[in-house]
Amino acid sequence: MAIYRETAQLLDLSAAAVLTLVQFAAVAAVLALHAWTVRRRESALRLVDPGRTARRPKGPAQWALLWGVLTVVALLIVTPLAVLVERSLNGPDGYGFTYYEALRSAADSGGTFFVAPMEAVGNSLWYAAVATVFALVVGGLAAAALTRKAGRLVRGFDALLMLPLGTSAVTVGFGFLIALDEPPLDLRASWVLVPLAQALVGVPFVVRTMLPVLRAVDHRLREAAAVLGASPWRVWREVDLPLVGRAVAVAAGFAFAVSLGEFGATVFIARPDHPTLPVAIARFLGRAGQLTYGQAMALSTILMLVCAGSLLALERIRTDRSGEF
Repeated sequence: MAIYRETAQLLDLSAAAVLTLVQFAAVAAVLALHAWTVRRRESALRLVDPGRTARRPKGPAQWALLWGVLTVVALLIVTPLAVLVERSLNGPDGYGFTYYEALRSAADSGGTFFVAPMEAVGNSLWYAAVATVFALVVGGLAAAALTRKAGRLVRGFDALLMLPLGTSAVTVGFGFLIALDEPPLDLRASWVLVPLAQALVGVPFVVRTMLPVLRAVDHRLREAAAVLGASPWRVWREVDLPLVGRAVAVAAGFAFAVSLGEFGATVFIARPDHPTLPVAIARFLGRAGQLTYGQAMALSTILMLVCAGSLLALERIRTDRSGEF
């Protein structure tokens, strides 16, 4: 939050850069400690379906504990979402779709947007789709590289890929803002800057989803195909791809859902005439008035439904539960 305030409100880029470096150094130290700990204690395990290792509760005490935990978790998750939907439908004249209908016109946004707020839905879907493609390409290649023989360079590269998760997304957005501001990479006015930032946040999810599956592929299958005369491209297409195809679909689902809800980096670089759903929600909440508040609730509900739909589709794809994220 301090980085965003120094950049967007106080326009002090030097202070924002110092805060960014401090955060980056702290995250790098934690990742280095984690890599050192893993290197000393890691051991190879066979991935199995969790259903084979799960055990049924025994006795009334265990059943009571199980239902108690499930009830608390359900209340913590369902209650905020249910209240969100209720607030989006509770208009000034009673329950209805007043706030949703107001999203179709820029004139009903109280001067918050240059375009109809509903266009943020299409913008978010388009940006998320492009970001998913970027994340799959970069993350897939990175995961393939990490399957090579472990070494100091590979471990360092693995830790580097996790930086977007440990570093604030605001730092990512700030970095894009100040790094891509001069030719030939002046992308500040280009729409592609938003999916690039979202893809950077999604790459760690792609890597962590695909890496266990790639490492589980028996290298002898590749060697046998090569001995039979298959080219490296054909080996990848006929050996690796059928085995990791489902993992690619799961990684795409994760990257898409993460990109849809990304706010920290996008708020720096999204153009006013092309807002995303999270940015549009923040703008509505930043203005006083019952209408803008209701529209924020309506957009939040739409974002919730879109993310829920993508995650439900992800669960249908992920029928094999071995190697869960």
